[in-house]
Amino acid sequence: MRIVDAIAGQTLSRIYTEVLEPAFPPDELVSLEGLRRGVASGTTQVSAVLADDGQILGAAVGDWSRATRVMLLSYLAVTPAGRGTGIGTRLLTTLVERWRERYQPCLILAEVEHPGHHAGNHAHGDPVARLRFYGRHGARVLALPYFQPALAPGLARVPGMLLLALWADPEFAGTGGGDTVDPSRLRAFLTEYLQESEGRVATDSQTVALWRALDLPEGVPSWPATEYARVEVSQPTG
Repeated sequence: MRIVDAIAGQTLSRIYTEVLEPAFPPDELVSLEGLRRGVASGTTQVSAVLADDGQILGAAVGDWSRATRVMLLSYLAVTPAGRGTGIGTRLLTTLVERWRERYQPCLILAEVEHPGHHAGNHAHGDPVARLRFYGRHGARVLALPYFQPALAPGLARVPGMLLLALWADPEFAGTGGGDTVDPSRLRAFLTEYLQESEGRVATDSQTVALWRALDLPEGVPSWPATEYARVEVSQPTG
């Protein structure tokens, strides 16, 4: 079993169809063509866990923002054949270490479903178990009413999401100390994310609420992942 970077071609297509597509709802998943564009531009990193016989057991996608020095773990999923074997842990810990060395980011983030607003199922997993998994590896939940931007025309935003800090450089803590994150870094990253995904930073109620939460001068609080219920939740727009 080994972890490889799948940069293009048939392996990338297999990762998408065998691992990502079954694991994520359509509105949460970038298209295969979009994934290919990101890989070709050098901003998207796709890694897979391969068995000795070539079977894909799990995969992860990271999107790097050069301008803001933020890495977003966009997707991490394990196939049914790989579940319960520690593959998710091995993939996550390897990539966080690899990304820290390769990019020297100020933040490594992940976006996950809020358990109170997304029901789990066999195909897409259990949001509570997912948060426990990330919490065991030191993830902290940011006090933001987060939503996933609409990833492409025809796709919808996904409200009721959580933004996790998988790793944060202490240099970029807020003035409130180690349990806060510099809001200017988050604002810059989210501005870029919205502009690239939706074409602009809108002025709807979801975006206004998110920007308001970034206005704390002492920084955005980060709490243990198990304390997700404390986070204000982004609501659907009516």
